[in-house]
Amino acid sequence: MLIDFTVENFRSFADTQTFSMIASKDASHETHVVEKGAFRFLKTAAVYGANASGKSNLIKAFWFMKRFVEESATKMNLDDPIADVEPFRLSRQWRTKPSTFAIRLLINGTEYQYGFSATRERVHKEWLHVKREGGRVVPALSREYDAGKDKTEWHTRGELKEQAKAAIKATRDNGLFLSQAAQVNVEFVKELFLWFRRCLWHYDLSNLDVRLLLGQTATLALYNQSLGAQIERLTRDADLGISRLALTTERVPLEDDRVVFPRLKTAHVDQGSGEPIEFSLLEEESNGTRRFFAIVGPIVVALDRGDLLVLDELDCSIHPLLTRKLIELFQSNEANPNGAQLIFATHDSTLMNASLLRRDQIWLCEKNSKEATDLFSLCDIERTPRKREALENNYLAGRYGGVPRFGPALEDYEVR
Repeated sequence: MLIDFTVENFRSFADTQTFSMIASKDASHETHVVEKGAFRFLKTAAVYGANASGKSNLIKAFWFMKRFVEESATKMNLDDPIADVEPFRLSRQWRTKPSTFAIRLLINGTEYQYGFSATRERVHKEWLHVKREGGRVVPALSREYDAGKDKTEWHTRGELKEQAKAAIKATRDNGLFLSQAAQVNVEFVKELFLWFRRCLWHYDLSNLDVRLLLGQTATLALYNQSLGAQIERLTRDADLGISRLALTTERVPLEDDRVVFPRLKTAHVDQGSGEPIEFSLLEEESNGTRRFFAIVGPIVVALDRGDLLVLDELDCSIHPLLTRKLIELFQSNEANPNGAQLIFATHDSTLMNASLLRRDQIWLCEKNSKEATDLFSLCDIERTPRKREALENNYLAGRYGGVPRFGPALEDYEVR
């Protein structure tokens, strides 16, 4: 489970900002909290803010860390630039500094503290601290580039010391040790690497490859009977007019080969005869229906396995009441027995309601006087909102921050 995530000098982020999924002492909505070991984790968290405030950049930071961990040893070559490392550009002091990403996780009772800093040219630092259940924190890995000597210093300790030698030798300047160690089967980092690969889901619903994700959800519904039944039930009960799914497979030409691809059909009911009428999901269903079906697959898998799902623009083309129900799935002990977590960025202020979210579950992004993103929760502001406060109204009134500050062309305009 995610403990916290830290980003520095990435896109709109300059100074270090940390996003935490640790619950405060707030006693409300105890079902929104899951206890594991010494930690009390939040199951969901919402991120609000004005346009260009940094919400999407926080989600992109998760995506960049996941992709770089997964691919730096397998899809990058010697001297390739590290794509998508974008420092804060509105201040000269930040433009030449590395971007930094760090994460704390609890996986099967072990706490991992892992992070790295990088420019487009190289990784400058990488570190891994590990705390086994009941033990102490061990600084297992430290990697640091010395520009004066043009040399990288490596230090390993504990169980990793003997296992790491081959991986260190094979790690390129533009790649991560964690990625390379996974490729040469270093047992010590296996669990951490596989969390990034299998347990962290990331989607931008405003810029979604709907066809690809529809195919993934349909394949899941076809070949996993249990999860397929959940997908069909959620789709049927979402009031989309769909009585059942009618998914089949067909051979589809792909270059010189032929592959199996799901044929995406939904069944509606003829209002006269009661007979099923099939619709093409890709061509005849609404944009909102397609997006709901596309994302319901990852939701079902995350709930089943206890994964982390990170979404940008959760409210895109989906009704606010349906969005609320998806959030409630993660906050339900019955629907979410394995402690899956959902982090989502949204503009839907109707979700900012004390009946749905605790104060520590609501985060705000706001540009400071230097045009860099500050990140904070409602529990962090000087006057913490009361439990029964009208959160949406006060947020839109600007009492918490994270709302647009309009100029005279929009604030003091005259209608002519």
